[in-house]
Amino acid sequence: MKRRDLLAGVLALGVSRGFAQTIIPHAKALSGGRFIAGDVEYVLADVMAPPLYALGDQSPAYFAQSRSALQMLLSNGVETHDALPPTRWGVKPVFATAYDADETLQETLVRLGAVRVAPQTEDHDFIRRLLALEQEARAARLGLWALEDYRVFGAKQAAGAIGAYNLIEGQVLRAEKNGSRFYLNFGEDFREDFTAGAASRLYTRWRKNGADLAALNGANIRVRGFVEVINGPSIDLKHPLQIERLD
Repeated sequence: MKRRDLLAGVLALGVSRGFAQTIIPHAKALSGGRFIAGDVEYVLADVMAPPLYALGDQSPAYFAQSRSALQMLLSNGVETHDALPPTRWGVKPVFATAYDADETLQETLVRLGAVRVAPQTEDHDFIRRLLALEQEARAARLGLWALEDYRVFGAKQAAGAIGAYNLIEGQVLRAEKNGSRFYLNFGEDFREDFTAGAASRLYTRWRKNGADLAALNGANIRVRGFVEVINGPSIDLKHPLQIERLD
């Protein structure tokens, strides 16, 4: 895709949602997915870099390399288009393109294995492109994909993924609605085994748009998100493309 076509598409997306375009000649990378220009902080939408803010004294694995990759892409200036409203802390999620590039910063960083895909926006075609690039980088063990810290966990080993953004693969044993949530259960004991769940309102909306979680009963899938403890290890689904069907 030529740069002018890419920018025209991203700009059209931004205009359709009432989001703004910004030209930034100088910016400083804070992490592989965050940068600052003046007194405004930006975060790249739909990707997840080794986090800037982490517990403990040590930076996450591959943090410095990921930040260096973004800084290099920012060196000649960047154009941004708002992707989502600012966060509660005033950070602006954006799509961004370097002046001398034919693809977004997100695509380049995913291609290099400097960041992982973290679906957020409604631009599903863009996210699917990122997922395809991520698959290639992961298969080639590029960047962070060469490290044990960023391995893809099996559902039975999901306890090891708790406390961070991770990818988990396995077979859905049961897909079912229970109260105000819809659950994908990967084991017999929901109190200990890995589970992914979504609010019923999201399940209903996704089903109307052709992404029916109930159809995943028995399917082999990959789920991505922050893994926390709710009974056993669990991912709270906020976006349908957090799930990739593997069969």
